[in-house]
Amino acid sequence: MRVTIMLKDGCSAVEAVSAAVVSLENSLLTNAGRGSNLSLSRKVECDASIMDGRTLNFGAVGALSDYMNPVLVAKELLLHQNNENLSLHRISPCVLVGEGASQWARSRGLKSIKSDLLVSENALHTYNKYKRKVEEAENDPRKFLQREPANNETLHSEAKEMEKNPCISSEAWFPGDESLKLDTVGAVGMDCCGNVASAVSSGGIVLKHPGRLGQAALYGCGSWAQNSLSSTEPAVAVTTSGNGEHLIKTMFARTCAETLISNTDGVTGLHYVFHTKFLESPFLIHTSEKLAGVLAMKFDPVSNSVEVLWAHNTATMVLGYMSTHVTKAVTMFSTLPSSVDPGHKPLIQGSLLKLHNKIT
Repeated sequence: MRVTIMLKDGCSAVEAVSAAVVSLENSLLTNAGRGSNLSLSRKVECDASIMDGRTLNFGAVGALSDYMNPVLVAKELLLHQNNENLSLHRISPCVLVGEGASQWARSRGLKSIKSDLLVSENALHTYNKYKRKVEEAENDPRKFLQREPANNETLHSEAKEMEKNPCISSEAWFPGDESLKLDTVGAVGMDCCGNVASAVSSGGIVLKHPGRLGQAALYGCGSWAQNSLSSTEPAVAVTTSGNGEHLIKTMFARTCAETLISNTDGVTGLHYVFHTKFLESPFLIHTSEKLAGVLAMKFDPVSNSVEVLWAHNTATMVLGYMSTHVTKAVTMFSTLPSSVDPGHKPLIQGSLLKLHNKIT
């Protein structure tokens, strides 16, 4: 609701999507900002990025350990590409990682915090649990190799329980491999001028190697936004979630955006790109279980309408959307059918929003 009020007051799409992601980073229910998954070295290391469809500028941070809202550091990087002239014709960075990102943010007046303050009780409990499992597996490899993953009926029934009680932690309702806990948060939006933007933030997978970067930190992988280039070409904004390595190898955010621009129907376009550019991608030919989720919007200037689109082959995906013309958001807890195993056939859906005012 706060973001729609901001948009009504004339804020930019960049401001809107960053504010939406900040609210998600501030929640302990998400794997972004405080409460994120812990790396092998028992630290929070966050990735985030944001893209402006008007300027096509992009800002991102990776492995950031001392900021409550990494998306704000990414936004600062994006904004300073527009108005900063460095001496000797040096180029302003669009991606910074680790201590370099922290130093740059502090030089811009963004307040850092002690890294320990980002560690939540639940994240620490999850870390200790899976750290023990790793140690057990290393001490007795046969036990690890004989472990059977949770079947889809179990995942489906527990996802239904999560839908009834969203306060259950992801650890409780994913009894299988920890790699299934892929709680990236993201937002796409359009302002009153027709400018689009996207933002994404993630704490990464449990027990990741220190310094590991996921799709949220990399260009074309976690977020993409592109304004209409003509009176007939659509504007698109995309964020992705899932297994970061898979999304990086397929540059999935940009690939989705390019396909949505060239396809008349958004759902048809997402179906095509999910199958041909992800599940059947030659870059993932040796990967058996390929996990991804997409949240996208497509503005058609001819019909003056917006398609809100989502797709996932992860067990679940939580999303919501609204326009400035309504007072209540549409929210949903999307789950794969019980007959479909995660990592394979995606669930793809969308909703068409007719705009009241003509975007010019």
